[in-house]
Amino acid sequence: MKLFIIGNGFDRGHGLPTTYLDFRTFLDYEHCEFLMSFEETYSIYQPDLADPYYPADAHIQSRNNLLWYELETNLANIDLDLIIDNAIHMDLGLENEYDIIDTLDEHHTREYQYIEQLAIHLDAWVKTINLDHARPRTTLINPDNEAIYITFNYTEVLEEVYQIDPYEIIHIHGSIREDDIDPVLGHGNLEIIDRMREERLEATGQQNEKAMSIHRAMENYLRETYKDIRDHMHELRRLQGKDVDEIIVIGHSLSGVDIPYFKEIDLKTSEKANWKVYYYSPAEEKNMLDSLLECGIDKERIVMISSSEFYDLP
Repeated sequence: MKLFIIGNGFDRGHGLPTTYLDFRTFLDYEHCEFLMSFEETYSIYQPDLADPYYPADAHIQSRNNLLWYELETNLANIDLDLIIDNAIHMDLGLENEYDIIDTLDEHHTREYQYIEQLAIHLDAWVKTINLDHARPRTTLINPDNEAIYITFNYTEVLEEVYQIDPYEIIHIHGSIREDDIDPVLGHGNLEIIDRMREERLEATGQQNEKAMSIHRAMENYLRETYKDIRDHMHELRRLQGKDVDEIIVIGHSLSGVDIPYFKEIDLKTSEKANWKVYYYSPAEEKNMLDSLLECGIDKERIVMISSSEFYDLP
């Protein structure tokens, strides 16, 4: 039996606008005020503005491209030090110290927690992606296969374009199917959560109520934007008892927060299946191979192939 692991590159290979930059375009049209506020907070790119040759708006575009290129990873890459410093020196106009903690908590929570609204917008965006003109691009996926599919995509390309039985498909992070969980978005950086917790405890020990409130708000934000893959790992139980001898990866970079899945998939398939990995570029080939090796998968079981060989239909 074959096991397909499918990432966003698969949808893009079918001409679908499914990158996070496409998500940004949707927000720009539909929720521009939210987008402006979101990008103002997520300052992950700091150019040398003193450079006279630096275009006036280039830093904005570069910052935004970096933010949206790897949105999930960057949810934890906000400039925490700058946010905390600005918040500490912010005058909230409080006339006395009574209820200062509640007031500060409410302010910082409202100011910096975007994830719930972002998830709502993400679900609305995915529902706008039109599959009417998408056509099969490969003969390797078809309803006659004895195969199971793990997809990290929210769309229904497998179901609608390839007519794959939904029972054979695991949308590991949700989808827009009526019987599925809503799309899941989040980072995987536990270290930064621990840092905020330690700094909050330090501020508590110093009885610095303002700093304590700010760090608590940022810690809560980072926890809410954290994608705990343990909440979704149980989906892989469906691999138990399946005689998987070949794992085919298409459209996934095999990097980031999703890496633990690949370790678990190899364990669930008794560490005996061969991995056939399709890559888009030579640079991607090396990174993908290194990721699987770091997962403990034997190099002898890995074959790297250009994705142009996967897409054998016009």
